[in-house]
Amino acid sequence: MELKQLKNVYFIGIGGISMSSLALILKERGINVAGYDFKHSENTDLLEKNSVKVYYSFSPENQNGFDTVVYTAAISENDPELVQAKKNGSAILSRAELLGMITSHYTHSVGVAGTHGKSTTTGMLCHIFDAADADATILAGAVIPMLDSTYRAGKGDVAVFEACEYKNSYHSMRPTIRLVLNCEFDHVDFFGNMENVISSFRKYMDTDSGQGENIALVNADCPASLKACDGIETKTYTFSVKNTEADFYAENICDEDGYDKFDVYALGKKYCTVKPGVPGTHNMSNALAAAAAAYLCGVSGEAVEKGLSSFHGVKRRFEKLGNTKGGAVVIDDYAHHPDEIAATLKTAKRICVPGAKVFCIFQPHTYSRFSALMPDFAKSLSLADRVVMADIYAAREVNTSGICSSDIKKYLPDAVYFDSFEKIADYVKTTARTSDIVITMGAGDVYKIAPMLIAE
Repeated sequence: MELKQLKNVYFIGIGGISMSSLALILKERGINVAGYDFKHSENTDLLEKNSVKVYYSFSPENQNGFDTVVYTAAISENDPELVQAKKNGSAILSRAELLGMITSHYTHSVGVAGTHGKSTTTGMLCHIFDAADADATILAGAVIPMLDSTYRAGKGDVAVFEACEYKNSYHSMRPTIRLVLNCEFDHVDFFGNMENVISSFRKYMDTDSGQGENIALVNADCPASLKACDGIETKTYTFSVKNTEADFYAENICDEDGYDKFDVYALGKKYCTVKPGVPGTHNMSNALAAAAAAYLCGVSGEAVEKGLSSFHGVKRRFEKLGNTKGGAVVIDDYAHHPDEIAATLKTAKRICVPGAKVFCIFQPHTYSRFSALMPDFAKSLSLADRVVMADIYAAREVNTSGICSSDIKKYLPDAVYFDSFEKIADYVKTTARTSDIVITMGAGDVYKIAPMLIAE
């Protein structure tokens, strides 16, 4: 199908971050859209404010008048809405296929892939292209404060979007630049083992964009990412914060009040000097990746410097929200994989004042991930001074094994567990002291604890 063929489009799972953005982009193009989601949310509220009809219960009549149906990867094959779409004979597209269709019309399109860092790097590129007056189209997995949204339908010839690996969604996308930030074992319910993850990333990097330009931009500091690009036909560039033999590398790194400042070298020549407005070594790598992608799109070094200095993060990524009555700093973070947790906690320890403690309120995301990676979770969480466990967020899964968050005490005896957000908030309010850092962490609804902690 061509984008111009779309007239009446129905979304199954329309309340998702990406799905709601795609629905609004199509509406801005004059296409009639509606959809289903199982619950109300900020995203569905936004859709309804923009005159998009959202259904919250199934009925065969919901899809009347819609000839194209888009579904998200989280939807099962026997979902009644999807079954109805097939019964109606509608054209059926996955979210990834629609995203690929939209982004295939740009001279430069950057697909930001990786186990973690996608939203932050997409936000960085948004700021860079804004500094370059490129009016880029943006599709992120988190709210970018500058846009006050997860998306923007730009009028320029550049698109930046997150390319998610879950269920091989990114195989349906055709970016001209395939950026791989890292490659780790995650989505264990789908991939099963690390070799399948590597094979999936390899196919993503080696898929022809169909637009002449075909580039893979890969993190040379991640062994699995290098293994994934080994032998691919796509023109490959590497970036590294450690190795000056990479095509893009960081040099003259210095710490300025917890934030990294460094020179970016591109193909042997100094490109720019940057100081991203977000702390953490992992964000130095993200910033270098964003600078490399911008260089390959022809952006000036001055625009990269300006863009990265103005970037101060996206929603739910080390986001400072306020202070407790006792003076502890409350931060919210989306980390839900052991590597992400370690990066976030290392950043917190780096900026924490001497003598203060870091509290981590962690909510595991999915039973399968927590069960398969529990020792790794424990190792990462041990970087915090106090670990408080919330119940596992089920997402798409059913707890068939009887696993519980408190099981982590087998590896982390000092961790404490409470069976409600209210009990967690009470514990932290009576325990955290002035200048301590309290992080609500996870990909579920653990962020709801933060307002309970913050003093009015």
